[in-house]
Amino acid sequence: MRWAKRIIAVLVVVGLVLAAKDAVQRWRAEVTTVQVRVEDIDQQLDSVSQGSGEAASREVSTGERQRLIDERTRLLGSLPTWQNVSFGSIILAAMFYAVGLLPPACVLHGALRGFHVPCSLARATAAQLLGHAGKYVPGKAMVVVLRVSAIVSTSRTDSLPAVMPDVPSRQPMIGRATTCVFFETLLMMSVGGALAGCLMWSTPLPQWVKWAASLMAVAACIPTLPPVMRRVIELVSKRRARSQSNDSTKPDAKLPDVSSAITWPRLVSGWGWSLLSWCLIGLSFACVMKAIPAYDGLPVGHELLTVATAAISLGMVLGFASLLPGGAGVREWVTLVVLGTVTDPTHALLCVITARILFIVVESVLALVSHLYLRTVSV
Repeated sequence: MRWAKRIIAVLVVVGLVLAAKDAVQRWRAEVTTVQVRVEDIDQQLDSVSQGSGEAASREVSTGERQRLIDERTRLLGSLPTWQNVSFGSIILAAMFYAVGLLPPACVLHGALRGFHVPCSLARATAAQLLGHAGKYVPGKAMVVVLRVSAIVSTSRTDSLPAVMPDVPSRQPMIGRATTCVFFETLLMMSVGGALAGCLMWSTPLPQWVKWAASLMAVAACIPTLPPVMRRVIELVSKRRARSQSNDSTKPDAKLPDVSSAITWPRLVSGWGWSLLSWCLIGLSFACVMKAIPAYDGLPVGHELLTVATAAISLGMVLGFASLLPGGAGVREWVTLVVLGTVTDPTHALLCVITARILFIVVESVLALVSHLYLRTVSV
């Protein structure tokens, strides 16, 4: 597994370097083309200004001059420079992404209720958001540690649900909370994979890629079926119990009836919340794409949203599957491949870099706010 991760990392780095090299070359060519065309327009503007003084000629010259000025402005605005970036769209993208991180907390909270772990929705939300800070640690284990520690904190538990008269001790509660975190993560990634597989058919990718994406969508849906999900959770809990026994620690108590915790209504609700999250993340990425000028233009309306959602969801799911910290490199490379079907390499590369930085900033801010909230309620 360690060697596989290293090979994947090397291949991804090589792919990104080649993509960056191509984007730089394309950028230079675009700048040169724009400069030549702007100089040509400037010469035409000079010739129009020196036209005949007759009234009819002046009307023609005025119309031609305005057309040339508009064309010159459009060309200069097509280059992705700091002056041309729409910071309003960037702020909107940050807001959509922040809101998009909230629905999975409802999935986590529902799972905690199903497994009889006392935790309010506010604390579950804070735990979910705090966990994003652990995505960039090798192995991703820190995500689970941060979320579980926030859920089962020995500090006062605020607004405990009244349906939980029997509060389990700390050790069994750690095991149950870990299972709930696993449930939410698996469901989120499964829904993302299914959504990406369906949306791939709206892109100009080759047919074999679309069929492969369809198979991925079907495979991603299988773990979300209650019988399969119950079996997976039972296997995970047994494996964790054996691990605890080998560590000479008190083994985890038996989980509550999994069939009563993993039900069709709970999974349907989880699908809905996860789907909403992916749609908001896709909308955020669409705003990033819109904020950065594209030399060859971009799709409009629902076409842009569809491609953006397909690209970012597939990139994040495969990045998660790579087990690399934060899916570093894998997410960007996969997203670049999808975006390359609708935009130029320079624009695609700038979009994935901007999105990565923006998402890290938003996750860091929300994680800090969640940490401060958990410290406040623990006092």
